[in-house]
Amino acid sequence: MSTSDDRPFEKPEAIGHAMRRRPVPRKKLSDVVEEELEQMIRRREFAEGEQLPSERELMAFFNVGRPSVREALAALKRKGLVQINNGERARVCRPSADTIISELSGMAKDFLTKPGGIAHFEQLRLFFESSLVRYAAEFATDEQIARLGKALEMNSQSLDDNDLFIRSDIEFHRELAEIPGNPIFMVIHVALLDWLIAARPTVSLAELHAHNNISYQQHIEIYQAICKRDPDAADKALKSHLNSVFAAYYPAKK
Repeated sequence: MSTSDDRPFEKPEAIGHAMRRRPVPRKKLSDVVEEELEQMIRRREFAEGEQLPSERELMAFFNVGRPSVREALAALKRKGLVQINNGERARVCRPSADTIISELSGMAKDFLTKPGGIAHFEQLRLFFESSLVRYAAEFATDEQIARLGKALEMNSQSLDDNDLFIRSDIEFHRELAEIPGNPIFMVIHVALLDWLIAARPTVSLAELHAHNNISYQQHIEIYQAICKRDPDAADKALKSHLNSVFAAYYPAKK
């Protein structure tokens, strides 16, 4: 009968071999400072709006150099936990929806450059805005519909100026994103449009002008369906519109 001491995984040589194969990574000093400061902020040892100690005080407190402190503060800024203005000490803040999207921005732009990346993001936008127009058709207030109508009017007045039309086009879709009153929807929508517009290829002005007129007519159909409180018609018009936009910039290869 064997004892627990006979089990091979408890033999010292086996443990030693395993430890040699799995070295424990050493943390950078800046990571340690970042983690400690983050915990202090989350424990509310530093209140929101309060300034952190100076860089020199933090260096002395953590017994590290200035580069480690600055790297730690930069990481906390990316997490939305501190604000850093030139010439001032870092100030504690709370992450917002913008912080979340900002953290994703670099990864999203990298993904857009991969094969199929743009198509996947366009599909994401279609799914997202499809829900927005259905919600708008059911729940938009008269005031919100009136603002959507003003954005549509801006569309009609900028058909011959591509830059103005793009801004009015974005404004029309932004009004849709605002209707649910959810700030996360807004920042997601703004980010999606920013990423997709930046990734679009260049097309001729003649093609753009022709497409602007089509987009305007499609916006009218979306608006009218929302005014009629018809979610299905609004959804159908929105999908037709976004598929048309995608085809204008990425025509199918023959």
